[in-house]
Amino acid sequence: MNYAIALAIDWFGNLFMILIIIRALLSWIPASREGGFFGFIFGLVGAFTEPFVSPIRRLLNRSPLGGGGMMIDFSPMITLILMRFLTMNLAAFIRSM
Repeated sequence: MNYAIALAIDWFGNLFMILIIIRALLSWIPASREGGFFGFIFGLVGAFTEPFVSPIRRLLNRSPLGGGGMMIDFSPMITLILMRFLTMNLAAFIRSM
């Protein structure tokens, strides 16, 4: 049973990693948010990833590193690193039980 739970956590971590990468790639396409196929995909991916990315973005904007005037949004990358760390450690902990 523990193995199945750990496998589900690993699967969620991998799916989330793919969604964050798709989000970052779509942010480079200027017309991706305006409609059509890319707009639909961006909205769908954004709906899943925004609850995790927005708190990190708010923390970065308040920090001396972020300051609000950054040209590059590092919040998806930091979210990806944090989520991978959490899912890998949680899955390893559940496997060891």
